[in-house]
Amino acid sequence: MRIRADMVVMDYDRTVADENLGFMISPEVKGELMRERGFKLVLATGRKYDEIPDRDIMEIFDFVLSENGTILHTKGGAEKEVLVKGSWAEIRNKLAKSLDELGVYYFRGEVILAGLITDIKGFNDAAFKSGVRDAISYEYNKEGLLIMPKGWNKGRGLLAVKGLIGSKRVCAIGDDLNDISLFEAADIKVAVKNAVSRIIEEADIVCENDDGKGVLEIIRAIEWW
Repeated sequence: MRIRADMVVMDYDRTVADENLGFMISPEVKGELMRERGFKLVLATGRKYDEIPDRDIMEIFDFVLSENGTILHTKGGAEKEVLVKGSWAEIRNKLAKSLDELGVYYFRGEVILAGLITDIKGFNDAAFKSGVRDAISYEYNKEGLLIMPKGWNKGRGLLAVKGLIGSKRVCAIGDDLNDISLFEAADIKVAVKNAVSRIIEEADIVCENDDGKGVLEIIRAIEWW
């Protein structure tokens, strides 16, 4: 298998990072990713940047998109750009106030809010109560719910990076529902073996291995120009 790409973007949890290792990247995978290469590496995660378990993450990746594609980290982590502009902070604060009033548990990032899928009714009730339902969208993963600015996702963040470096051909690797937007913005779609069924169905390539070992299959197959 040979893959032509000048940029590879991947999810973190259960994609490059192994759940059995405490959601960290194995030394083998990390070593391979840090080798000299002719293509760019991008991490796109739903996590807050400072809650990524691998603290040397910017030594591995050229770019990191945190909070589900809404914040871009560059230059070894020295520079950060919040990609979401406009009135989102006010919208988010209104929603958070309604969530507090309704007693709905949520997690606050710098841009996004997050909670549990089982609390979706509470999030909907709070969104309608605060009058912001049309300004937000939901992204899902196995257990979680991400409350996003309308129109924002990992894919939109990826397009920002793609434009920044002038990338021509992107390979995306993922495992869960919030990686679908990465697939939509990429030229080659890859699912690790442990991916959810929807991602496997959408993929051009399904790895023979789970997590980071699946990622290595792809990294070793990349041809760049």
